[in-house]
Amino acid sequence: MHSSVLGEPELSMPAFAAPEHSIHGNDDHSSQGVAPLLSRAVSILRCFTQEQNTMSAKELGQRSGIPRSSTHRLINDLVQLGMLSKTSSGRFCVGSLVWELAQYSELQFKLRQAAQVHLTRLYDASGENVFLGVLTTNAPDTAEAMYVGHVRGTRSAPTRAQEGKVFPILATAMGAALTFTQSHEWRDELVRHISPRQSALASGSANEIRRALAAGKQKGYYVQHRTGSVAIAAPIPGGDGYPNAAVEIVMSPERWDEAFFARNIRAAAQAIARELRSGD
Repeated sequence: MHSSVLGEPELSMPAFAAPEHSIHGNDDHSSQGVAPLLSRAVSILRCFTQEQNTMSAKELGQRSGIPRSSTHRLINDLVQLGMLSKTSSGRFCVGSLVWELAQYSELQFKLRQAAQVHLTRLYDASGENVFLGVLTTNAPDTAEAMYVGHVRGTRSAPTRAQEGKVFPILATAMGAALTFTQSHEWRDELVRHISPRQSALASGSANEIRRALAAGKQKGYYVQHRTGSVAIAAPIPGGDGYPNAAVEIVMSPERWDEAFFARNIRAAAQAIARELRSGD
């Protein structure tokens, strides 16, 4: 375990963490362009959370919104494939095949391994919550921001974000940083599909969102002020072989220093990118 003068940080970067379904911005199981059966199977898998990692067939049906007859058939198929497992009490949990496949993800092999030391150094410099995040998909109409790494210590401010949590793409500084690096066409497509409740950028209007993203792109980072916290995020310069990613720091407002945190978070993002390139 790494230690620091600010207190010993807790570094948590699990091999697999299930997304938080209840805060998904896009939980419609009939996603456009996706085979309905596949989309429904994924909806079943996304029902599980860190807080609720076992569920009954009835609970899976209620949470996914899939008809009861289809739910039971899908559950049986997913159990046979190893995507779900049945517990001794008759409940269901994520199966071993999901864990096995997660070990082969570029998130595990490249991104998180490259980021680990730099996230810890960023914590050492700040004493604040430090996060690593990625886009859940490259499709702008369904993309969300998922947190996949977290370093924190005794001084870190309380925050809802943690590994495996998934938030609507523009609800966090992390999501904004992941968005403003995308192409103009990608961002326009996102804005066309976004709803005001899914955006914390300005007023949530299309023009305000575009202006906020453009300002973030120009500075190289995005700042989000909320009651009780401030977040700053910077994208990790892209490359082949790993997903779009960003680094975020969340802190109490009284410890906010834009120049200090902007300098450190951009340096960390650049260092992670160099580590990724050197490992190719």
